[in-house]
Amino acid sequence: MDRKLEEKLRCYMKDCGCSPEQSEKYMQLAAEGYTQDQIYFMKRHRNQMMDQLHTVTRQVDCIDFVIHELEQEAKTR
Repeated sequence: MDRKLEEKLRCYMKDCGCSPEQSEKYMQLAAEGYTQDQIYFMKRHRNQMMDQLHTVTRQVDCIDFVIHELEQEAKTR
């Protein structure tokens, strides 16, 4: 694999939030020309990140609810 392409891919992997181990696995797939496996890898990583996003969103919603309840309680005092 071309050195510049390899550096570019490693940078993309870091920007995508991949761990060094994940990046290495992806680079292996790229070097071996397993394009469909690369696509599957990225889709799986995206799904994992979306699951994390949804979890954090629910937590933020819960925090907002608690804040709202506390503000309502403070108004009635």
